[in-house]
Amino acid sequence: VRLLEHGNFDAIISDYQMPVMDGIQFLVEVRTHFGLIPFILFTGKGREEVVIQAINNGANFYLQKGGDPTAQFAELRQKILAAVEHRRADTQVTALNRLYTVLSATNRAIIRIHDKNELLKEICRIAVDDGGFTMVWAGIANPANHLIEPVAVHGPFEGYLDRIRIAMDDRPGNRGPTSTAFREGTPTVCNDIVTDERMKPVWEPARKRGFRALAAFPFALDTRNAGVITFYASEPGFFTDQIIRLLEEQSQDLSFAFTIFDHEEQRIAAAKDLKISELQYRRLFETAQDAILILDGSTGKVIDANKFILDMLGYPLEYFIGKHLWELGFL
Repeated sequence: VRLLEHGNFDAIISDYQMPVMDGIQFLVEVRTHFGLIPFILFTGKGREEVVIQAINNGANFYLQKGGDPTAQFAELRQKILAAVEHRRADTQVTALNRLYTVLSATNRAIIRIHDKNELLKEICRIAVDDGGFTMVWAGIANPANHLIEPVAVHGPFEGYLDRIRIAMDDRPGNRGPTSTAFREGTPTVCNDIVTDERMKPVWEPARKRGFRALAAFPFALDTRNAGVITFYASEPGFFTDQIIRLLEEQSQDLSFAFTIFDHEEQRIAAAKDLKISELQYRRLFETAQDAILILDGSTGKVIDANKFILDMLGYPLEYFIGKHLWELGFL
């Protein structure tokens, strides 16, 4: 049990009669705290009730000791391989199905949500609740302090993100998967956190939270809100090529959304600047101590006249509007 708390294993082969707890009790402990690691009960006990208990509590196979060792260990080898491959296949199929759901939900969120931080929060929630990830967080680059600052997170994150500082640039001690993904503009994967030296500062807090693998994906690198989204999984080796491709597709959708957000912000800012410019022009036009007429460039007709010329000549604005200069006899 202590080994399982600190390491990752592909399969467990357990005897039945052991000190402290028997094989069935150990199986229950494994299933309660460590998930669906392939478990094979390999024992001399051939009683039917032991077999039933083993299967009912989630053992993958039951193998009785005895007989020709060569044949028996060949059979054990086959059961180990079958259990591990079956577990991996189940995990991948489940993960891929969930990811298709995540992609669909992400696209709906992009259509529905028009605030960047709210969108990132929703995507993190979708990835954990629908995608089965242990934790997901997203950060935006802050050029002022050269850090990637978390703006959205979902999962058992309490205190975890306080331990890490993700630098935008290549600093010693800041070359983990998330900062590398941002700097190099490409997905970066750590498929075994507890053996990766880059993750050494967070080995213990990661283990306590059930983090066994992570993958970081940069997004919107050519916008004013470039960032990274990082996914944590509870099983080592989780991030296969297929899963990485689907998550990369999600980050591309996110990049597209942020590009649209940037264009909209620029349009709003331009409209605001134009409004300010128009107000300044109008103030100047109304208060100028010179007579001003404004003509339509294509027709030559008057479209506006300022207060100074109206007061100077004593004509109302309606008299000027729509006339050519030669129709204004007093000029």
